Amino acid sequence: MSDVLSRFVKNPIGFIKRVIYKKFIGPRKYGSGNDYDAARYWEDRLAKYGDSLRGVGDEGKSDRENVEEYARDEKIFCDVCNGLGVNFEKASVLDIGCGTGFYTDILERQGVKDYTGVDITNHHFEKLRERFPDYSFIKKDITSEKHEGDYDLIIMIEVLEHIVNDDKLDFAMENVKRCLKENGVFLISSIWEKGRKHMFYVRKWTLDEIRKRFRDYHFSEPIPFRGSYMVAIRKSQQSDKSFINNK
Repeated sequence: MSDVLSRFVKNPIGFIKRVIYKKFIGPRKYGSGNDYDAARYWEDRLAKYGDSLRGVGDEGKSDRENVEEYARDEKIFCDVCNGLGVNFEKASVLDIGCGTGFYTDILERQGVKDYTGVDITNHHFEKLRERFPDYSFIKKDITSEKHEGDYDLIIMIEVLEHIVNDDKLDFAMENVKRCLKENGVFLISSIWEKGRKHMFYVRKWTLDEIRKRFRDYHFSEPIPFRGSYMVAIRKSQQSDKSFINNK
């Protein structure tokens, strides 16, 4: 059974409501075509779901299903970082799209001391600052506002697909390149085999579209992640075949 059919069978009324909203209501409310009001969309969505992972995850799935999926994400994320030799305790980390703080929590448990979380909305910042008083949280649209800093690890997980405009992706990736230290690692998802605009707030980007924005960087092999792929991109002036072939 396909994923779409499975969702319809589980909750046909909810499925139909989401389709109507995302196809007709959402585009009129937040804009469509070449771009949308991302700040307002995500503020409204996070306000709707509160601390639930449905706000940043898959709102078509239950809380339990999202928790289970994020648990799988955590294992993949930690395995990839460990495989790349990331020293969490010494690394300076930038988390683009920190949302509810899912990866903030993981990174703290891994021993990260130097952490900056950036998000287009500050909806969860009060709680995050209470939970992680030693960490920095900044409200910023990484696709249109310049960010400064030097980081060993930059993560942008499940954020890429919500950038639907080429110029805004260019701006965001320039931010990443400017802030990534030599030998630093940039982890990014979701990357798809076929690129296309999916909904008013979703665009599927391909690996080639990312590669052309990081021409002199080293790429890992694509890592299966949430039905698409994650890749690790390293800034290094030296050849690094073991990294390029990392799986």
